[in-house]
Amino acid sequence: MNAVTHKTAAKWLERFDRAAVALPQPRRDELRQELAEHLEAVIESGEDPDTAVERLGDPAEIVAAEGLPPVSPARARAARGLLLLPLTGLLYLTPALPPGPLNMLVILAASFTVLGLVLRAEASASTRTLGVLGALAPPLAGLGGILDKVFQAGGLMTQEPGRAYQYALGTDSWVIALGQLAMLLLGLGLPVLAGLRLRRQETPVDTRAFLGALALVLTPAAGLAAALLLSGSRLGTSVGTMVEVPLLITALACAAVLLAAGVMLLAHRGLSLLTKVLVAAAILTAPVGVALLAEHEVQPGGVSWDAGTPPTEVPRDVPDDRTLPLGLGLLLVIALPLAAADRVHRAEKDEVRNSR
Repeated sequence: MNAVTHKTAAKWLERFDRAAVALPQPRRDELRQELAEHLEAVIESGEDPDTAVERLGDPAEIVAAEGLPPVSPARARAARGLLLLPLTGLLYLTPALPPGPLNMLVILAASFTVLGLVLRAEASASTRTLGVLGALAPPLAGLGGILDKVFQAGGLMTQEPGRAYQYALGTDSWVIALGQLAMLLLGLGLPVLAGLRLRRQETPVDTRAFLGALALVLTPAAGLAAALLLSGSRLGTSVGTMVEVPLLITALACAAVLLAAGVMLLAHRGLSLLTKVLVAAAILTAPVGVALLAEHEVQPGGVSWDAGTPPTEVPRDVPDDRTLPLGLGLLLVIALPLAAADRVHRAEKDEVRNSR
């Protein structure tokens, strides 16, 4: 039996792997091999592995004795690019600069340049994933803002004998406000978060748990933005008719990513049953919440008559009170995913604390 197959030694080496993520890969592999060989020699000599592991001590202290290397130049360049990337938001936030092909071309060029820097940076899988999302967020947020402005310009005219009704189709005002805020958070906040993470040294983290929790944390912003755009695509504009199917496919792809992240979390052994139930509930109900928020409302925008007196009856197209669907949608899209992410984060902190 060697150190890899022995339960106590294997668990200690897993703790070392998490703690040594900040070390350069050649030195990390060399040090791990030395420690594994030492544990194998102890096991073969008949000494109690628990005693040997206790004598080695905390893996984090062994890593600290190596000295943490400075952030690599490639990683520093990627961090600077991510921190400067939100400046492109001026191209779709400033009213004096109407969104157009030239603006989007500049945003895309900046984002893909930063994306190349992130892919070349020396970072763990979790940090690199966050960097990629941060690099791609600004053009997606800019495109979403452009589509939202186009969608809200829609209208509908219905005619009856002797009169013509003109209705303004509009997304619920709360969904508009929250959806636009979500696009700002994605386009401006996510690159900054990724840049700050690249600027500092790696900390021991379970990659699967980090990516799963990240998907849950991003669900509110992505869900609100998707609900706003899906609602706007049905407001009667030609652009909305053209992009409704691509938007739906994009929303389904986001749901698939969330489902994959949830599967990773549900397969994680360090999470309690209650945490896994909360994660499963958040994953399965988030698309339902987006669908509830994406229902647009129809309001009378004005009435013109060929003759006679203006009508006093409210058109039948005006829906009933949507307070309950709106509240339930916000609960499923915002509150539940964030609660699940918090549970996962707490469980990971407890696991790291108990492993020391």
